[in-house]
Amino acid sequence: MEQRRHSDSYQWWKFLEHWGLLLNVLVIFVAVQVFLFFVNLTGTAWVCFLAGSFALMVSGAALILYAKMPAYRGGRFFIFGIKSVPEHLAGYYRWGWRLFLAGVALALCLLLSRHDMV
Repeated sequence: MEQRRHSDSYQWWKFLEHWGLLLNVLVIFVAVQVFLFFVNLTGTAWVCFLAGSFALMVSGAALILYAKMPAYRGGRFFIFGIKSVPEHLAGYYRWGWRLFLAGVALALCLLLSRHDMV
């Protein structure tokens, strides 16, 4: 069993040895393009992204609230984590956090934009 794990990690090293530079260049290129997109974002597009960010955060918070409602009804208000929700609602809790964090990330990207005050 130990030998197999070593060979699996060796395969990743072999892959990165051949394609690592290209992957790094692609990641940097995409990051620069995303950065430039958000830096040049103004006007109606900026407002649309702000509304989308707000919608993601609100829908994520609603899913988290829905999943935690049985705990709140039971009087447990200051509990955290996936174990604090019933098992059948755990998917709503996970998706709620994913949506909420995606909205936060989008809102943080909007901070990169230039606001030319005239």
